[in-house]
Amino acid sequence: MRRRSTPGETENDLVARARGGDIDAFEALTRLHVRSVLRYAASVVTDRGSVEDVAQEVLLVAWRRRADLDPERSLLPWLLVTTRHIAVATNRRAVRQEAGDLDTVDHLHQWERGRDRRVAAEELAYLQEALDGLPPDDRELVRLCFIEGLSHDEASAALGLTPPATRKRVQRIRGRLRSFRAATTGTQYEN
Repeated sequence: MRRRSTPGETENDLVARARGGDIDAFEALTRLHVRSVLRYAASVVTDRGSVEDVAQEVLLVAWRRRADLDPERSLLPWLLVTTRHIAVATNRRAVRQEAGDLDTVDHLHQWERGRDRRVAAEELAYLQEALDGLPPDDRELVRLCFIEGLSHDEASAALGLTPPATRKRVQRIRGRLRSFRAATTGTQYEN
């Protein structure tokens, strides 16, 4: 269904019409909020080439879920929350893709040729020793967050912790690992 927007029509009127499938109303809402969605997506995604893809996916989700939109509220907060979720998921996919790329034989051979094997062995031994010094629950948290790539909220659910407790534990684990590195190698990290 198409019906041009009329002057003086509010955002709430447009949302109500879009809920009914009015394409013109949805296009007007898109024009109203697309810059904010793009700006927010650009602030969250790590790959600038993904900004427009994220914004496009947000608008597609909004169109598909238009019946769930509340005509009594501004659409922008809903769009920004959706943008954040999609941008974070995009970042996770990129990290997993990069990790998968590192598993290929060519990358492994390039890494081995480009680094001194003794230094690599020392770094791996340091990491193993540091992780062995952590309590089992903390090692599991490291595995979930840093190896599996789960968010703190997802790791919280998997371990039966609250998200704030998980974030605090991750902060403490990082501090312990930094202290261990400083004590064993004399190397300090700058925050």
